Amino acid sequence: MRNHWFRLAGKFSIFILLAILVTTAVAYYQQRDIPKEQAPPLKGRTLHGNLLDLQQMTAQGPVLIYFWASWCPYCRIVSPKISELAREHQVIGVAMQSGSEEVVEEYMQRYNLKFPTINDPGGATSALWGVRVTPTMVIVGSDGKIAWVTSGTTSKLGLKLRLELTE
Repeated sequence: MRNHWFRLAGKFSIFILLAILVTTAVAYYQQRDIPKEQAPPLKGRTLHGNLLDLQQMTAQGPVLIYFWASWCPYCRIVSPKISELAREHQVIGVAMQSGSEEVVEEYMQRYNLKFPTINDPGGATSALWGVRVTPTMVIVGSDGKIAWVTSGTTSKLGLKLRLELTE
């Protein structure tokens, strides 16, 4: 009986280790084209017409750039967390290939999302950043360098801690 539990614990440990390795490998593959050092330029008008300039914003502290899409099921889970973080932290949303500005604005209103968003209908901005999957969160520090990259679902607490750890 005792031997059975040891074998079961061993199999479970191997499963967990393999799951971690596969998840890490997939994340690395999805993020392979995202710059590792200096953040590319990001400047544009939000859906409300305000000018956002990443370089100017980083002078005031770290910035969370949130690449998302209205057609992305995981974004429906992550977007409300980003909206909450935007109350206390600098956030730039980039709506990837989600339609016209009117369509994106309607989507954001329907889901009560409140973070400044630049529409990227053709995917040019996300391509410049090397973003291939949604959602992707990039945290840029005050030095203009990319400090953190996360793709897929994540927790609000995890993002908040990363923002607070970034200079």
